Amino acid sequence: MESTASSKVGFITEVAQSTAEEELLEHTPSTSSRPRAVSLPTVNVYNVEFAELPNECYGGGLASPAPLPASIPMDKIMSNIAQNLDFKGWSEQARNLWFKDFKSQCSRAVIQDTFWFCICWYFKPGKHLEVETRLFDRISANFVGLFSSLNPSRKDFFFRCYADAVAQAVLYAMFLAYPKSRIDFTEKFRKDLVIRISFWTSGICPEFVDTSHWKLNLGGGDVLQAAPSQTQRNVETNAVTLRGNASRPLLGQLSADSLAEKSAWMGQWNRRPRRKLQYSPLVENFLRARKYSSVNLVRATSMHMTTAEQRAKKMDVKHAMLAERAKQARDRCEAPAKEYDDLDKEVKKQERQRTIQAQAAKKRLEIRRKEVLRSDPHEYANYLVSLHLLQQGLGQKG
Repeated sequence: MESTASSKVGFITEVAQSTAEEELLEHTPSTSSRPRAVSLPTVNVYNVEFAELPNECYGGGLASPAPLPASIPMDKIMSNIAQNLDFKGWSEQARNLWFKDFKSQCSRAVIQDTFWFCICWYFKPGKHLEVETRLFDRISANFVGLFSSLNPSRKDFFFRCYADAVAQAVLYAMFLAYPKSRIDFTEKFRKDLVIRISFWTSGICPEFVDTSHWKLNLGGGDVLQAAPSQTQRNVETNAVTLRGNASRPLLGQLSADSLAEKSAWMGQWNRRPRRKLQYSPLVENFLRARKYSSVNLVRATSMHMTTAEQRAKKMDVKHAMLAERAKQARDRCEAPAKEYDDLDKEVKKQERQRTIQAQAAKKRLEIRRKEVLRSDPHEYANYLVSLHLLQQGLGQKG
């Protein structure tokens, strides 16, 4: 009885399906009556400016972060990142443990949403402000989830390299997904990624940022080194100009130069900027969004921080000034010495010429004397007497 019922139900389903298909065909206009589709210009999907944001950027919960483009081999990218990081002599077991936490679901969600946030911030300035706010909220929530899931004894070890690793993941994903925009991924852009993500995760801007250890090898060598020569384009400056009136200071007006506050104290030697350390921007945003009543349990610490990188740059400027002064003093001392050498060479040249002339005249006189001596000596004596008389006559006339 059960088999008969099931076959009957299957028969009813097939009939209903065929009936629905017939009705759909009846109400579908013929091909001749359809308007022709207008051919639209193809969008260059290999250029980051034309990147299409996925639907998850406009909505979705914490469990559904915005997916990366399908052409990105994320597992290979993460393996490269683990090999590039300097773990300061830690064992291979510690490296594998770090890599396991880095591949966790919360960490992947942070990387994916950070990828799309950076695309909106750097290359679509002012066009997706609400999307950026939603992405930042989701990044902060997943970061807190990652922070809470780690063992307290491993947190310092893990987050010491985490900002650099996320910046590498974002850069590599952009590099592979948008090959025609690789000219925009300059050294300044890479350092700005590290500074931004470090500030998000720790609240402090790192100094002496170095990205020379970044290498992306997918089997055919480092593709970063094989990329065409990069021209310095100030993408961040354009973004800040277009978004100077951003409502949230945490998202707006954040760049490598503004975060480091270079122009604020460059002219003063003893000034050290005061920083208030309590929560990182991601944790603070998460607590503000959840409206917890115990957010002030961690007391804020206010301290003057020495910006070593700016002091080093100022010392480089002073050293360049001293080197320029030393060059000017050396040039000033070398100018009279060069003038003396030139004059000495000219005088010696004249002496050599006069010596040659004197030798030539002496040689001519010797030849003349020999010629006269070969002739009659009386004639030579008369010649000398006449010459003597001539000299005396000239002397008397004078």
